[in-house]
Amino acid sequence: MMKCLGILCSLFVIFVCEAQEQTRLPLSDYFSETWNTRSGLPHNSINSVAQTQDGYLWIATWEGLARFNGQEFKLFTRSEINNLPDSGLRTLTPTDDGDLYIAGSRGGVSLYHNRLWDTQFSAAGMVNHLFKSKDNALWLALENDGVFYRAANSKKDISIIKNVSAYRIIEDASNIIWAATSDGLYKITDKHATLVTPEYGLPNSPVYNLLITRDGQLLIGSEKGAYILNNEHFEPVDPQLSTESISSLLEDDHGDLWFGTINKGVFRLSPDGLEQLDSENGLPANRILSMLQDRENSIWIGTNAGLFRLREAPFSYWTKKRGLAGDYVRTVLSHSDGSLWIGSSTGLNRLNKNKITSFTDINKDSSYSVLSLLEGKNGEVLLGTYTSGVLKVENGVITPYLNRDNGLGSNEVRTLLLDSKNRLWIGTASGLTRVEEDGTLVQFTNKAELPSGFVMALSEDNQGNIWVGTGIGVVVFDIITEKFTTLSFPKSFAAEYAFGFYIDKDYMWMATDRGLVRYTYTTGEMAILGREQGLPVDKLFQVVATEKSFWLSSNRGIIQIEKKQIQYILNTDAEKKVIPLEYQLYDEGDGMLSAQANGGSTPSATAHNDGTLWFATAKGVSSVKPARLQASTQVSLPTIIESFYVDGKPTALPLDGESVLLPPGVSRLSFQYAGLSFIMPQRLNFQTRLEGFNNKWVNRQHSTTAEYTNLPAGRYTFMVRAGYPNAKWQQNHKVISFVIQAHFWQKMSFKLFVFFILTLTVYAIYKYRLYHYKQVEIKLISRVESQTQDLQKQADAFAYQATHDQLTDMPNRRAFDSWLAKNFASFKTQNKPLAIAIMDIDHFKRINDGWSHIVGDKVICTIARILKTNSEGEQEIARWGGEEFTLLFPGKTAFEARVICEQLRENISNNDFSTVAQNLNVTVSFGISDSIGINDYDRLLSRADQALYKAKNSGRNRTEII
Repeated sequence: MMKCLGILCSLFVIFVCEAQEQTRLPLSDYFSETWNTRSGLPHNSINSVAQTQDGYLWIATWEGLARFNGQEFKLFTRSEINNLPDSGLRTLTPTDDGDLYIAGSRGGVSLYHNRLWDTQFSAAGMVNHLFKSKDNALWLALENDGVFYRAANSKKDISIIKNVSAYRIIEDASNIIWAATSDGLYKITDKHATLVTPEYGLPNSPVYNLLITRDGQLLIGSEKGAYILNNEHFEPVDPQLSTESISSLLEDDHGDLWFGTINKGVFRLSPDGLEQLDSENGLPANRILSMLQDRENSIWIGTNAGLFRLREAPFSYWTKKRGLAGDYVRTVLSHSDGSLWIGSSTGLNRLNKNKITSFTDINKDSSYSVLSLLEGKNGEVLLGTYTSGVLKVENGVITPYLNRDNGLGSNEVRTLLLDSKNRLWIGTASGLTRVEEDGTLVQFTNKAELPSGFVMALSEDNQGNIWVGTGIGVVVFDIITEKFTTLSFPKSFAAEYAFGFYIDKDYMWMATDRGLVRYTYTTGEMAILGREQGLPVDKLFQVVATEKSFWLSSNRGIIQIEKKQIQYILNTDAEKKVIPLEYQLYDEGDGMLSAQANGGSTPSATAHNDGTLWFATAKGVSSVKPARLQASTQVSLPTIIESFYVDGKPTALPLDGESVLLPPGVSRLSFQYAGLSFIMPQRLNFQTRLEGFNNKWVNRQHSTTAEYTNLPAGRYTFMVRAGYPNAKWQQNHKVISFVIQAHFWQKMSFKLFVFFILTLTVYAIYKYRLYHYKQVEIKLISRVESQTQDLQKQADAFAYQATHDQLTDMPNRRAFDSWLAKNFASFKTQNKPLAIAIMDIDHFKRINDGWSHIVGDKVICTIARILKTNSEGEQEIARWGGEEFTLLFPGKTAFEARVICEQLRENISNNDFSTVAQNLNVTVSFGISDSIGINDYDRLLSRADQALYKAKNSGRNRTEII
């Protein structure tokens, strides 16, 4: 036992200071996610996981290689990797210079370098592991064939260990190579291998994995436990692991050790002890094949049933499974002694230093439905219940305090308040009760003082006035006059329920059933932040504030909004607002078991003294530490341009410093990009800039695609950068430079030539006129007029060509954008609606691939004709590019436009396309939005595009409105 303690000390003492500065989460507090073949992986056995310097995560499986960008997997199989003998891959080895080695089941070895695959000399058999040593040589661990050495740039493998199955190879600081094999552990010096015998402390068993710890110690995982080399002798890491078959090893950023096993899941050894995570606690399977900690400190675990990830999600939770009396939590209280009190529908708990305490009354009954909590003046805790009135917790025992039998208006107590005069206010379902210091009771009901007897919230402002939230608005008890004053919400707010209050220096903030209401003490003015101002929900329950943000609880999750943005929105006239409301909505994907936060009783959310925020939800109590969330946004965020399409066709991405040369006449350029964050990929924001077209950064919000159409000939540089929410933009932009070549008539030399010819012609005519002025005056005048008309026709033709699509003879995107830019502001000024629809031909690629591009062009022309024929009124129709068309409906709302679009969709669906191609049926999808509530046409286009995306994701051949 003393040896084991010594080993633990040697493992962790070096990292004590660092560990104290970091927060180590219990395994139960990590947020877990699983990916498998349903998620896009080619196979569920995750043989190896690696992260390259560019930020991508790579996964090796029996059916190929997958690359993960946080949102989707890109697959690489034999068809994408040159000369790969088999798609079955066993190992991944990233290099210091950003490359990646892969090796597989039939000995194939490939190197990924500069986005290209370079086939290497194949090994003799299945490669279980590939290791690149300090001298740039490759060491190969082969199944059944042993260990081989391959010198740098050599195509010859030298056998070092024969006739064993080798699983892992590693090099220590002394340049000694260690090999894990079916015979045990081998030590290789100068290419000479020596088997480490049991006299050095190892069991006589196969060794599966190796790890060099941060302090340079060798750790092995064997069939009979984990061992560490200490003073040239191996000793068990922990006695509980001595019977486990260790298949994977990992040391995380805390210095904690992770052990993957063959059939018992994962163990973590830390100064807090040994913890286990298995299939009963969320792992997809107990057989662990690989492990990795990425640059965001998430733990990735490869099993034979999928890829599993543990991450420090923004939110963690406590539930009945972790010791709470019940999962349906109604109230949470931060106590001055540093503890947290949690009231649920089935009892009361105290959380202190990650330990849960339950409470019962003298009759051993703990099944109270707790609605509200309050800390008394002496530190005792009062709890308002659903059916038992007010109870008190003293010395760890729940005792009765006040109920209907001794004067309380109702036993359903939803809020409690101890005011500055030590008077207890009790809000119930049947009015408000005040308990004086001498114990006498004062009752307030809806028959006299209150607009509603259903009281849900109480608060005392800085002047000592008592604010009462009810089911029909708010009343304020004036401390001087001792009278209630009704605070009427403006009718335009349509608010009734007041669920919670937050007090600051200048304002009282109220969470209502129509949003967040701000009341200004000095003027009595009220403003509201609701759906019309950009909130995703109507009903808010509680406001919790940090230094820079408000955190609002709702039935759809927790909403975080910066205070300065709220003030900007509320202080600016609607017509003058230039930015939309930006917020973060946290839900189940961020660590909450349920996005339904509870309200109607207080406190339903609270700020704790350790900086965490706690929220009562339908599945336990959830907490978030904003400081930790903010720290996650400081992690380096790589940005990647993943693909570049020219007129719908993929184009090879250039190497750094190179440019792509594009032919004349390209009409549509599309860029797909990603920010390589695996913690919050859905929340990343993007900005793009196209130098040569518009040198300003354009906000793309969460969109990972940028598209440009009908760019004139010239040199351009496309730039994209990614940023975390509520954080400054990192200098992580990626660049693609390209040149669109000009048609000969667009070149300057041609224009100069034309100008010279015209000048020469005019000069000749001029001389001719001087010589024959009298004789041919009428003839020359006629000729000049004719030439002027010809030039005007040519100019008109050029202008027409610039604003019309050549295939359909319809206005193109440039004409559409020009019309929209010129008229959008006018419609907004006149308060007239303007609807826009984007139409996309469903499965158009199938038409091109199944019939031909000529048939595809005919389909486009046919649809264009249908659109022209069936257009009505003043609507504008344009070909947007490719298979997309746009329709503008001046003076119409989105719902009016939908009627027209539905008719057009049916006309197209019912049209007989057999004249174009046999057995050809064509349908289209529409996405519609209108200008109501939108202040710029880019946003109008974006919402129509989102509606189209929704239509296509909902099955196509439909019309959707956003």
